[in-house]
Amino acid sequence: ILGILTAAGLSIYLLFTHPESWIIAIIWIAIGFIIYKFYTSKKELEHNAPLVFTQGPKLRKKYRVLMMFDKRTAERMYKMAKAIAKDKDGEITVLDVVNVPRQTPLSLTHGFGNKGLKAIEEFKREITGSLRNRYLVRLAHDPTEAILQTAEEQDINTLFIDFDFLKNNRKLLSLTTCDIIGVRLRKTFDDDINNIIVAYDKGRHSDLGLEIANSFQKVEQSKIRIIRGVVENSKEETQIVNRINEKMFELELPKIQFEKVYSDSNIITELLSNFKKEKNALLILGAGNQTDAAFSPKTLSILDKSGKSAIIVRNHRFSEVHVRSFANFIIPKIIQVKFIYQIYVNIMQKIYSMKAKSHKKRDDDDYFDN
Repeated sequence: ILGILTAAGLSIYLLFTHPESWIIAIIWIAIGFIIYKFYTSKKELEHNAPLVFTQGPKLRKKYRVLMMFDKRTAERMYKMAKAIAKDKDGEITVLDVVNVPRQTPLSLTHGFGNKGLKAIEEFKREITGSLRNRYLVRLAHDPTEAILQTAEEQDINTLFIDFDFLKNNRKLLSLTTCDIIGVRLRKTFDDDINNIIVAYDKGRHSDLGLEIANSFQKVEQSKIRIIRGVVENSKEETQIVNRINEKMFELELPKIQFEKVYSDSNIITELLSNFKKEKNALLILGAGNQTDAAFSPKTLSILDKSGKSAIIVRNHRFSEVHVRSFANFIIPKIIQVKFIYQIYVNIMQKIYSMKAKSHKKRDDDDYFDN
């Protein structure tokens, strides 16, 4: 502890007594970040989730959607991913993770990836516009680790994944830096997507739900209905309604149906009753506004009891912040910092010169006094 405090004190002292140490510190931080981003992280990915197959266009788009491949729901999930990518002018990356038993070293998995390759090739033949997508097949002992590292490497903005895999996966929920869309779909999904019900709960998750509904409405011409279960006082409810109107104006949504649901006892029962107005509908739920759990009990209860196709959206505050956007932001700032640093150097020079003059004056006074 004493050594740490001494080193910290010395570092702070050098920052003020030697201005050039700021530049040295920034350079070392930048070197460390570059080494991690472009070498260490890639080596970790190659070790933990080696790549078996990759295919896709060389030209990358700014907005990126990652779809976890599941043969049972791949076509239906792709339909939603495609709608969002088209609305955002983005790209889709399809990731298939082949789970390898832990007792088998990844270096001795020759032939394990054939199953994933075959599934991806079949999927490409079943969808339209497959050549515009990016495809990855990885081997991993832990699929979660493969997803996390792929999302970081590819600078993903939105992740589509099966909700049953996501629900209790604390590691994935806590370490991802992108928006997450958990999917639970019925076989009637093609009919369900024509009617979208947004269960609006206050907060950023519900705002993301409106954005997704807007994308579906543009691409699939879906009919949207917003339902708000009233549980707050009148003042807060007015603020929530105002927020919905602001979001609709921001998204340029056409006039859509908005309903409030009231209940003296259990709001969930009333909401479920309202959802039954459409036989076929896609339900969009926000993760909830709780702090102690990834998904609120209310969200999980509605999901389990509704019996409808549903997506559960979880907004990440920094889903738009990635290395590429950080670089685009920081490079112009460096030029500004150069001028700020020059001002700092000039101030320090004036302070030193003032100190030097005062010392010289004192020496002269002593000479004449003698």
